[in-house]
Amino acid sequence: MRSMLPTVVLAAAAVGCARTQAQAPAADAAGSRPAAQIGGTRITLDEVDKRVAGTLARIDFEKYEARRRALDDMVSERLIDEAARAKGVTREALLKAEVDDKVPPPTDQDVRATYEKHKAQLGGMTFEQLQDRIRRSLHDQAIAERAALYRLGLKKDTQVTILLEAPRTQVEVPAQAPSQGPADAKVTIVEFLDYQCPYCHRAQEAVDEVLKQYQGRVRFVHRDYMLGKPRSLPAARAARCAGEQGKFWEYHRGLLVEAGDLSDADLLRRAGALGLDGSKFTACAATDRFDADIHGATEAGGELGVSGTPTFFINGRRLVGARPVRDFQEIIDAELRSRG
Repeated sequence: MRSMLPTVVLAAAAVGCARTQAQAPAADAAGSRPAAQIGGTRITLDEVDKRVAGTLARIDFEKYEARRRALDDMVSERLIDEAARAKGVTREALLKAEVDDKVPPPTDQDVRATYEKHKAQLGGMTFEQLQDRIRRSLHDQAIAERAALYRLGLKKDTQVTILLEAPRTQVEVPAQAPSQGPADAKVTIVEFLDYQCPYCHRAQEAVDEVLKQYQGRVRFVHRDYMLGKPRSLPAARAARCAGEQGKFWEYHRGLLVEAGDLSDADLLRRAGALGLDGSKFTACAATDRFDADIHGATEAGGELGVSGTPTFFINGRRLVGARPVRDFQEIIDAELRSRG
């Protein structure tokens, strides 16, 4: 998220790309208490729940997220109050000393660099028009980051155990799904993504760091989740075609970290840069032989309650959006501890 122009300058956006409609699983005739009676037949609650399984899973996750945010705020408030009492100062005075006073104002070079980095997105507004807003926004962002680090430090210095349980979803991993890492790893991370989603691109930095930190201890699985964007499907096909020549992960990562318009020419250029056979790649990308699997992954995501990208499942625990590395670490470390 640090690469984004601060939200004071650009309109704020959600941390994930949304899909207009999620797929719902089909109902079956599992018995349960009746939800409706139609003449001599009935519709059971199990049938209803199967029809809206994805929606119910998403609601459970959203409820957990709301509770977790509130809980984290309450824990932080109590830790700060205890730290303030220990020093004999008010909460406000403590935060000023530990946060505000330790954040220097942004330099002129920082302000100029931020403007130049996002100049193309600013609709022709000049540096002179925006410099004060950029300066305030950079300072506010630095304050927020310092406050988060201070709260994290207080938690590390005090024994804090979160007892709120996160919902866990059973995530099936098909044999043909691209994966890396040990098949018997104690932690499996499944990512649903769309190559045209900018938040998936931003999330890749955290994914790279996680895979580096936990190398040999986690299995990472790719699953497509089509958002219906114009070049989503051709990009997904291209990655699979690169996989036919043993370069799926290299091509996959390139789609997420290297700039390009995902046109046919761009996709072929990327293949050439990896040393792939261009004729074989082009012939493969022109077919639809991977489409059933790609769309099947999207449907599977919908049944799990996925409605936007990126969505991660870490041993079934959901994490949505371009999240910082520490969010992954918290879940992965807990899973590794619980599995010895």
